[in-house]
Amino acid sequence: MAPRARSHFSALGLAGSLLLARCASPQPPDAALGHPPGPVDVSGVPATTVAATDTALHLRNGVYYRGGRPYSGFVQARYPGGALQSRASFYAGRQHGLTRTFWADGRPHEVRSYRAGLAYGRHTGFWPNGHRKFDFVYADDKREGSHKQWYESGSIYCDLNFADDQEVGLQQAWRENGKVYINYAVRDGVRYGLQKSTLCYTLRDGQLK
Repeated sequence: MAPRARSHFSALGLAGSLLLARCASPQPPDAALGHPPGPVDVSGVPATTVAATDTALHLRNGVYYRGGRPYSGFVQARYPGGALQSRASFYAGRQHGLTRTFWADGRPHEVRSYRAGLAYGRHTGFWPNGHRKFDFVYADDKREGSHKQWYESGSIYCDLNFADDQEVGLQQAWRENGKVYINYAVRDGVRYGLQKSTLCYTLRDGQLK
């Protein structure tokens, strides 16, 4: 199936535990937003920016603190040569707004959207050659709508559809040679159609890649 969204701060030393902590926390300004997910309101996020290596930044019980208070602002990291590696927005100690990562040459790697630490909104990824890698939508960490993935060559890999984190409607996947290997529809929780494989592997001409 389409992979779940994950916090992408492992390269910065900020563990993916941001999404694991779901206890009560101060509500962000857009707490009343409904579905489908719209843009995350980041008006409450100050322009303050700190480095991911800032020793004053600490993780405690799933919340990032700086100076004894939950941190609100931006955290960014750079490659050894100085190029921007990532930049993320935080509110009350949790990822809130966009988290952007970049390849070393400056090309976009991933753009993910969070709301109070949960995946919320559109998530896009790109291969090093600039081709699209994935395009997902989440609502409070649940998959919604069309989730697409592409091979590095640019060929479509899969097009899946979800509602409230459950498969609905048409589900399709293709080998890199363009041949269909999954093509089924889900109605009332029942699958109808071609199910020759699971979506756990990337295939090229029928072989594991």
